[in-house]
Amino acid sequence: MITSAWSPLDPDIEAFIEDYDRRNTEQGAEATALFAPNFLALDPAHAIALTPAMLAAALPARRNMFTAAGVGSIHRTDARQLRLDDQHTLVTIDWTAERANQDPLRLESTFLVRRDSDTLHIVVYLNHHNVTALLSAST
Repeated sequence: MITSAWSPLDPDIEAFIEDYDRRNTEQGAEATALFAPNFLALDPAHAIALTPAMLAAALPARRNMFTAAGVGSIHRTDARQLRLDDQHTLVTIDWTAERANQDPLRLESTFLVRRDSDTLHIVVYLNHHNVTALLSAST
């Protein structure tokens, strides 16, 4: 039984999420390296098992979709964790996506992060919104 509560990020989880943020904004520093060799990607419309290579192949179309919707910078506004056991931690993150001449979009994600030895990997990536539908509705 899980008896812990949502709490601020532990230093190692904070560093991991900061690395994720950095890799998403720096050209050539792919965040896909932070995912497990096989992981589950979910949103309200889909559930699919992916590899980091499959995610990397989909990222250019996703970036184009964000650009077409007028999204500029995306930044993390909050993050909390729920430690499930010694190996697994849920990390919920709120993001703000800035848009030209429009109100910013609020995006929410939850990662299930797994610790193998001293390495952290995302094994589940849950978008709490159907991002495609959200961006389509905002254009």
